[in-house]
Amino acid sequence: MKQKIRQPGKSKKNSGVSEPLAEYLWDTGPVITVDATGRMVLPKKIRERFESNRFKVREAEGHIELIPVKPLSSLFGIFPDLDIRAIYRDHDREVKEEDEDDRSQYPC
Repeated sequence: MKQKIRQPGKSKKNSGVSEPLAEYLWDTGPVITVDATGRMVLPKKIRERFESNRFKVREAEGHIELIPVKPLSSLFGIFPDLDIRAIYRDHDREVKEEDEDDRSQYPC
């Protein structure tokens, strides 16, 4: 098998990675890489600190902000008389009724 030899001084191109308008800062924290499909992984330490695995993305002046989205379960205990299961049941029932109404108004 023939082995490829890289020429000295030539850099290997990283497919899917580009850095237009990238600003280089001194060490301010972890660096996150976005892969070719647009995915990135936040370090576990950050996700645990904000107790969230969902973040709203907002573009600001020259940078991107991630705002943690609190899960519904974070509200448990705030309203002692709140029955979450009943709320989910009512919601599911209402959605089912709306779907049935739509089917009766617009038969296929």
